[in-house]
Amino acid sequence: MDIEIRAARSKALLNNDHFVDTLKDLRERQKDVFANSAPSDVEGREEAHAILRALNAIEYMLKADVDAVTLLLKRKEQHRGND
Repeated sequence: MDIEIRAARSKALLNNDHFVDTLKDLRERQKDVFANSAPSDVEGREEAHAILRALNAIEYMLKADVDAVTLLLKRKEQHRGND
């Protein structure tokens, strides 16, 4: 997939209020699971932690797509200026 298309799709998701709110709600639910788990519920806390890490990874990847195309466009502009 073209990097510019991927970046545009990622940016659209990051600017979509429903998507952002859904990520926030999912994070809060997992934090609640973590905070309200019984001392013996190690598996539940580990699962909540894994889900939080996955949500962070998704958001990181989307932001990386946007940043990559931004850097690419800046480099193109710099090369044009050196011509």
